[in-house]
Amino acid sequence: MLNLLEEGFNLGLGVASVAYNKVDDLVKATLDKVGVKGEEGGNLKERLVNEGKAARERIAEATKEKSAKLADFMPLSAKLDAILSKLEKLEAEVAELKANK
Repeated sequence: MLNLLEEGFNLGLGVASVAYNKVDDLVKATLDKVGVKGEEGGNLKERLVNEGKAARERIAEATKEKSAKLADFMPLSAKLDAILSKLEKLEAEVAELKANK
């Protein structure tokens, strides 16, 4: 599931990256229609870009937090190895007990 989330996030970033020039043109056209000219448009564009960067940072931070919480519930490789080792010992003991009956 985490892989699907990561793939979706990467897909979104890819689309945003490819569409950057189109978005830039769209913003310029929209500002022209609204009547925002010159420096005001540049400031608005800069503000929107900064808001986008801040949103990306918030998403990254939230993703890190959720990943850390998820890691608490998922067994780590070392824990899994220890569990498998104990399971093998128990299976050997059960096999030995069955053989002694």
